[in-house]
Amino acid sequence: MPLHTDATEISVTRADGTPMRFSSSLLSFLANRKKTRPFHLGDWLQSLDSETLGYLRQLAKNALHDPPSVGTVLEDLLSVIIHVLAAERQTETVSFSEAQIGEYLGMLHLLATLERLRRQGLLSYESFMSIEPDAANAVILSQEAFALADEIKGQMMRGLH
Repeated sequence: MPLHTDATEISVTRADGTPMRFSSSLLSFLANRKKTRPFHLGDWLQSLDSETLGYLRQLAKNALHDPPSVGTVLEDLLSVIIHVLAAERQTETVSFSEAQIGEYLGMLHLLATLERLRRQGLLSYESFMSIEPDAANAVILSQEAFALADEIKGQMMRGLH
């Protein structure tokens, strides 16, 4: 899926050329998934191509540290967070405080970063990866990851600060 950018919006485009936002991608994923187990954000992140995952990761980081820099994409990211929370909690009503928005944007960035590292073979997931800050998100590091531990830690810290 190629990505198109302008000053205020980054949107994903389907193979047929139809524009698709991150929230649309998530809703489509939720509608088409086989419900063999409860949904978690990591499920959707694994379905994204590398380029889309990279944009999502960067936008979440930018939204966390400089919300005006992402323009109207912030609304799309908030929509993603709301839909992920509703799907993970298996409820139609979601509420959270304004202060928690930063936590959820941070988790979105963190989990997108972990997915990138998983694709590089540096880690695997012990179970599922949830957007909830208090979730038991656990990873298993590969032997190569131990050799690159300082670099990985640096990537994670740069993303969270």
